Amino acid sequence: MEIKIEEAKKKDIRKIIKLQMDLIDYHKKIDTKYYKSGKERKEQLRKHFLEFLSKRRRDRKFLVAKVKNRIVGFFYGGIRKSHFYCREEKIGEIYQAFVDRKFRNRGIGKLLVEELLKWLRKRKIKFVEVEVDSRNEIGIGAYKKYGFFEFHKRMRLDL
Repeated sequence: MEIKIEEAKKKDIRKIIKLQMDLIDYHKKIDTKYYKSGKERKEQLRKHFLEFLSKRRRDRKFLVAKVKNRIVGFFYGGIRKSHFYCREEKIGEIYQAFVDRKFRNRGIGKLLVEELLKWLRKRKIKFVEVEVDSRNEIGIGAYKKYGFFEFHKRMRLDL
């Protein structure tokens, strides 16, 4: 199976939205009170990705994985100003990532994250952060496999 990693283009938006909606629906199963469904966010996603891909900036990257010209996963992230307590001025951040469940455990996520990390290293970024729902065992397991470790806890109170 040949896997191609390339920059996302506007023409890819429809498939990216479908994958993103699958990711959102996965999170909705984790917490129905907090998360909207993918269907509820479809138009918002379209606008978000269209804007993200229209404004090519040097501080962010959007990658897709293709198998037989079909998009089966994506990773996107960027560079942002770090927290005031961080030694580095800028840090990398993974915004969203997803691989179609039919294509998991084939090294696609690894190829995507490696390409994004290579891009961040070229820009002299020393730290990369990703926020993951603490109940998302699949996501946490994948990021740990890529070398990420837990270093902050974010907590929520339902009122």
